[in-house]
Amino acid sequence: MRKRRGILKTTFKNKSQTIHHISSLDFKKIQRQIIQATEDVNKLSNSSFILKMRKTIIPSNADSKGTHIDASIIGNMAKNSEISALVAKIRSSPISSAARVKLVRSMMRDKRDFPLSLYRNLLIQAALTIYLGDITPATLQIAGQTYRLYLEKIISTHKKNLLVVHSKQLKNVNLDVISIKDLIKADEDEEDIDENEALIIQEIKITLKLLEYTDSLDEDTRGSITMTMQLNELDELTSKHRVKSLFGGSGSTDSSKNKHTLVVRKTLAALEVIKRIPVLHQIGLKLVAKLQEIDSKLPLPYLMEARVHMQALRILTLHVVMRDLTARPALTPTFNKAIVAYHKALKRSSFTNPKRGDITVLSEFAQISYYAYEQRKMLSLANHGVLKILEMGKKAVDVLAPTNRAYLNQQKQIQTALKSMRRFA
Repeated sequence: MRKRRGILKTTFKNKSQTIHHISSLDFKKIQRQIIQATEDVNKLSNSSFILKMRKTIIPSNADSKGTHIDASIIGNMAKNSEISALVAKIRSSPISSAARVKLVRSMMRDKRDFPLSLYRNLLIQAALTIYLGDITPATLQIAGQTYRLYLEKIISTHKKNLLVVHSKQLKNVNLDVISIKDLIKADEDEEDIDENEALIIQEIKITLKLLEYTDSLDEDTRGSITMTMQLNELDELTSKHRVKSLFGGSGSTDSSKNKHTLVVRKTLAALEVIKRIPVLHQIGLKLVAKLQEIDSKLPLPYLMEARVHMQALRILTLHVVMRDLTARPALTPTFNKAIVAYHKALKRSSFTNPKRGDITVLSEFAQISYYAYEQRKMLSLANHGVLKILEMGKKAVDVLAPTNRAYLNQQKQIQTALKSMRRFA
């Protein structure tokens, strides 16, 4: 046992002093890197020829490790002619996405064994195309694929480290055929488990679950994203304040209404994919904000904002359930953002004559109200706050239940929850 622990400590000696949370799954940090890279690319694209020649925007220490601006951070590690040619194309036009998409696809075909950092950088490159405003079937698909690949590489990297520990115990066994779940079980059966190994097992478990969430992501993206949209299409709509409504208004002609409707539909379809990829949540919220600016009277933009926050909450909850307590402080603020957005959507929905979109809002709010009741302890919600949410949830489900028997059980659940919370209140 002691010998085994010694091997383990040697394997992770470089991490033992720095791991306080699950750094590989710190999507907020990766998102900040993407936003910084986006700002750098935009600065370089808007700068003068002289400044570009001087490379004043690119850090002086970027030559050896490379930079995200021209994707040389990938090229310097890959070191092949195809990637070098694509890096040169990106350098000549960093705002263009075509070469970045080709570079990411080329690297995904490369079967060499690269460190995890390369796949993290690859995810940043893929997401960068979307943050730069090029939201197409290709860029969304490649973002989803690199996100999934990154998760797979986290697991394979940790599997290798765990196999180092178990290799002497499994002398005559082909280690490649041992599943990661068997390795986890073998370690969990140990009575005395090293702290670093426990963190790695925890990270593997969370990553496996995140991979489950992406099972249908690629197929769904192919099926739902059929049209290209550019961020400047939304910018164009928000700059034209003569548009009073996306679906009506005296200031709109039939052609402009059709154009607005098409842009919104493309944006909503993109958001359904974006919300499932954590590193894209910030650009998703930016798109939502633009939809809300175009027409603040419609419930749908606020519903989409709530869905993005709820997806973030789902990932945070997973971390907490897997005993990653560093995620706990963000739970309540994230839920509060979601419930505020849901409430805004509800205020813009009709209770007396609900249309299809209104029914969706009412249904989701009823669900979220009962979720708040069930998870009030984990989310650290005050009793009076839960009571108010349940009261609004009851109003919503009371509209739905008379015309659809599927909501009767949910109506009873909310009524029971209300009785319970009123005793506390």
